[in-house]
Amino acid sequence: MLRPNLLTIDIGNSTIDCRAADGTRLRLPTAPRAAGALRDFARRTAARAAMLVSVVPPALQWVQAELRAAALPDPVRLAGIDVPCPLRLDYDTPQTLGADRWVGALAAHRRFGRAVVVDCGSATTVNLVDIDGTFRGGAIAPGLRAMAAGMAAVTPALPPARFDAQPTMPPRDTQAAIDTGVLLGYCGLVEKLVAASLRASSGPAQVLVTGGNAERLLAHSVLQVLHEPDLVHQGLGFLADTVPWSS
Repeated sequence: MLRPNLLTIDIGNSTIDCRAADGTRLRLPTAPRAAGALRDFARRTAARAAMLVSVVPPALQWVQAELRAAALPDPVRLAGIDVPCPLRLDYDTPQTLGADRWVGALAAHRRFGRAVVVDCGSATTVNLVDIDGTFRGGAIAPGLRAMAAGMAAVTPALPPARFDAQPTMPPRDTQAAIDTGVLLGYCGLVEKLVAASLRASSGPAQVLVTGGNAERLLAHSVLQVLHEPDLVHQGLGFLADTVPWSS
C-alpha cells in the first residue's frame, strides 16, 4: 500500500510508468515526450511527493522538470541517489547496478523473503535476493523486442516477428517459423536463467515476473511464477517508508 498522495514513477528505456497511491496510472513513451501530461497527472491525483527510479538520464531530467512545474508540496526523491538501497548489495560493481533492479528485489524480499525477480522490459533481468535481504546479483539478457530487433538487423530479408502470434510446432511457413522461434526462444532464455538462479539460491525462492512483456512470457512459458505488474512501484513505496517526507 502506497502512502497517501505519493506518486511513484518508473522511468524505463521504453516507457515512463507513473502510479498514484489510489492506483491511477499514466504511461508515457520515454520519447517522444508529451509535454504537460505528467504535470497534469500529478495535479489531478493530488500528489504531494514523488519517488522515482530511472535508467535513462535524459528522461529523468524531463520528468524532474515536469514535477517541479507541478509544484509538489513535498520532495521529489530518486532511488539510489536521494535514498540509498536498504538491501545489502553482494555485487562487485554497485556503481553500475541499475536501481530498478534492486527496487524490484526490495519489494520481492519485503513480501516473500528469498526471491528470484524476472523483469521483462527492454532488457530482461533475472535477479536473486536472499532470505536475509542480500541482493546477490543476476543476469541481464535481451528483452523480447531487443531479441527480435537484433534478428531483424542481421537477417533483413526475413519478416519481423509478431509478438502476439500463437506459436505452432513445427511451424509450416516462414512467418510462423519466426514467430515461434522468437517467442519460444525468449521463453527458453528466461526459463534457463530462472533455473540457474534457483540452483544458485541457498534455499527455496519465490519467482516473480514483472515488466511490459511479462504477459507474453507467461502465455507461452512453463514457469510457475507470480505475476506482479506493480512490483517496482511496490518497491518504491517500501523505499518511501524508509525516509521522512517533511519539506
